[in-house]
Amino acid sequence: MKKIIVLLPFIALLAACSDSAQTKDWYKQHDAERKTRVAECRNDAKQRVTADCENALAAQAEVSVFGK
Repeated sequence: MKKIIVLLPFIALLAACSDSAQTKDWYKQHDAERKTRVAECRNDAKQRVTADCENALAAQAEVSVFGK
């Protein structure tokens, strides 16, 4: 029980620090946010491998090829 009490603050801290990634469909529906995020992802190689960037880039590719 004591271990759980000690670990709870760390778990809460990690959960609060994590960025939530938008979905590919969300980026397809939000043009301005998609364009901004794609530009950020293309300028930063570290961010490019995140789930959020992958979703934004995939949405941009689909919109470019197939339209909305």
